[in-house]
Amino acid sequence: MDEKINKRTSLYAVASRILIKLDTMKNEPLKKATLANLRNSINKPLVDNMDAFAFIFENMPEEFLGNSSKLSKEELAIITSLQLYALHQQGISESVLTDEENRWQNMGYSLKILRDVEDSKAIDRRFNAMITASTYEEFSHYLRQMVSLLKAKKKNQAKVSYAKLAEDLFYYLLGYQESIRLKWSRNYYSFKKIEKGEENEEE
Repeated sequence: MDEKINKRTSLYAVASRILIKLDTMKNEPLKKATLANLRNSINKPLVDNMDAFAFIFENMPEEFLGNSSKLSKEELAIITSLQLYALHQQGISESVLTDEENRWQNMGYSLKILRDVEDSKAIDRRFNAMITASTYEEFSHYLRQMVSLLKAKKKNQAKVSYAKLAEDLFYYLLGYQESIRLKWSRNYYSFKKIEKGEENEEE
């Protein structure tokens, strides 16, 4: 149990460190180039986008690095999360990362804001297609669609804990798909609680 907890904390911490390093990069041209490389690396072999993978691998601890022709689960989870962050951040000046207070919120919570739009049933169908995906490739494909939708409809409003996403993707790859589905669905479909003062405003 302790080993699992340490692994969880470690992966979240590594993903968070890489994201913050990229998000706060002072060299703006380098930051834009790195984000572009990450976006361009989606569904591309490593050799076609070495610049993006070089940035990730040089910031990855040795124990996370794979030793075969395939990415390790740690590498794949963090790379997917960084690619989605780069996709979300494109064209937005303000950081799309959640603040420290909301760092443990999962993707279901972040996507919940999309249900405010007129055609919420269509949004729900997309979410359900993602959450019931049978493979990681299919799951990440639908997840990219949801992030693109989030960016298009809720620009400058939606924030995501991409470090938490990396952690969830890691556990998805480990075989805990049902747990991730339940947690995301629970947060996505939960009713918004009325804050004090809002109730009076509606009367």
